[in-house]
Amino acid sequence: MFFYGTYYTVVEEKAEVYVMKERPILFNDQRVAALKSGMQTQTRRIMKALPLTPAQDNHAGCYGIDVQRNQLQANRVRAMGELRYHCPYGQPGDRLWVRESWRGPLVPDHQMAAWQASPDAFRQPEYCQYRADSNQFGNNEAELTSIGWQAAIHMPRWASRINLEITGIRVEKIQYISEQDIVAEGVQSENHFLNNFFTLHHETRSPKEAYRDQWAQQYGAASWEVNPWVWVIDFKRV
Repeated sequence: MFFYGTYYTVVEEKAEVYVMKERPILFNDQRVAALKSGMQTQTRRIMKALPLTPAQDNHAGCYGIDVQRNQLQANRVRAMGELRYHCPYGQPGDRLWVRESWRGPLVPDHQMAAWQASPDAFRQPEYCQYRADSNQFGNNEAELTSIGWQAAIHMPRWASRINLEITGIRVEKIQYISEQDIVAEGVQSENHFLNNFFTLHHETRSPKEAYRDQWAQQYGAASWEVNPWVWVIDFKRV
């Protein structure tokens, strides 16, 4: 454009368009059952090492710890509010597709001819079976594959039947979990008074003790005492 002997360049501003991303996430059989029932709307995952960036300091005192290796990863963040943008599972609005123990495609005899003509058409959840739908939960990979089940880590995208939308991301230490969040994690304690009355079992566990036991079962006996920083991911099923 030209005004009184001066040239001006008009720059058209474009609004940023957010593109939803989707990523896989592993759940064991018990947690899949909790997802299906609607009991679980939150999950915690151990933070792994994050790349350092210029001018970082330790104001927040936040470190990523790999519990399975039991070592400090030495990554620091400038502020807790900024940390959530580094979450490897995504941001609010992104989606997670659940990997679980499964087998398939399982094709009925009367559809074998169609499967032979077009096998890709049967790569759908409706032609799969899922371990979490049975009452015989198991996580031993050798045991699973011996009867045709595939470990969750091997599940392809087409076989996934559960999709989650992230609604919130934050970080905290695992021992800071509240009883309200334990409920959101789908964990049930076994301390209901009727259970004790009918079984004559007088030992009770608090919700936090029940959650601690499940955490230790998944990540190792020392994982709770290490008290690692974790990603806290809120979600809804879509």
